[in-house]
Amino acid sequence: MLPEILEPPNQYVKHRKPIITRLQKRLKAKVITYISSPYHPIASIMIQDIPFFEELLRTTSSSETGYLMLNSPGGDGNVAEKMLMMCRQRFTKTFNVIVPDYAKSAATMLALGSDKILMGYLAELGPIDPQIGTMTGSRIPARSLIDGLELIRDKIKNEKDPVQMYIPMLYQIRPEILVSAQNAIDHSEDFAKKWLKKYMLKENVAQADKVAKWLSRGKKYKSHGKVIDFAEAQNTLKLNVEKIDPASKLWSDIWELYCRSIAFLQMGQAAGAAKLFESDSVSFTLNLKIRIQRAPDTSPPPQRPPPLIPTRPPKPQPSPKKPETKPKTSPK
Repeated sequence: MLPEILEPPNQYVKHRKPIITRLQKRLKAKVITYISSPYHPIASIMIQDIPFFEELLRTTSSSETGYLMLNSPGGDGNVAEKMLMMCRQRFTKTFNVIVPDYAKSAATMLALGSDKILMGYLAELGPIDPQIGTMTGSRIPARSLIDGLELIRDKIKNEKDPVQMYIPMLYQIRPEILVSAQNAIDHSEDFAKKWLKKYMLKENVAQADKVAKWLSRGKKYKSHGKVIDFAEAQNTLKLNVEKIDPASKLWSDIWELYCRSIAFLQMGQAAGAAKLFESDSVSFTLNLKIRIQRAPDTSPPPQRPPPLIPTRPPKPQPSPKKPETKPKTSPK
């Protein structure tokens, strides 16, 4: 008797594709997915996504209405805008975004350019204030650089702190970095204004200006990871958002597809699975492997002390002989 061959428990053709097909029937539109792995350290939006994303959009043929199921921690805002422009070129009538779990930072920027955002009851968006890389490899809000200089100015002007105590700090603030930080903030704000006024908030341009300012300047939302849930998005930001009924079959399909997607990515961790791109006819995985190489050691080798060779104790030296003296004789 031949042993039973077990099929993989999470196949695209057998499991995920049927869900995408059901979603398309429920929504009466094409559905594509862009899911970042929560288990990969660099699963952010990047320029390498574009070929895969275009292959997804090519499968939508002449569909005028489309939904992008989006789950991402963010990434390159310029790439997010390019992806948004690509969706707008393909879905000429209506383009909506589905957020099952989280779409933060640059992913929020992409969602702001849609006509409507469908959010699960646990879904979250986030601020779009830009982050600046530091010499240590960490990232800090661009606003913090500018606010730091303003804080020093306030301490000197209003609290009469001596200038000398801040000179070491001021030496470390490079003017070109401050300009770059301000430009990044302005770019995020301009991005949000442009796309909100063109689509989601085209009937309320004053609100579009407020939302762009609140999300990009780091004043209203001081933490880049701040959770903007459905209530905040609807009542405070006045975005065109729709809460998916958690008891509905629509939510059941969306959540199952999302869970199957991240489970598939988790199973591919060894191969570096970072993102999953899928439609009703194609499935692509972007694998990104990280290699850690130790820099060559150029320091001179440590000096070793000479080996200890046991030696015999020195022989005692003979005492010097006293010169012989002859006895003196007296003359006769």
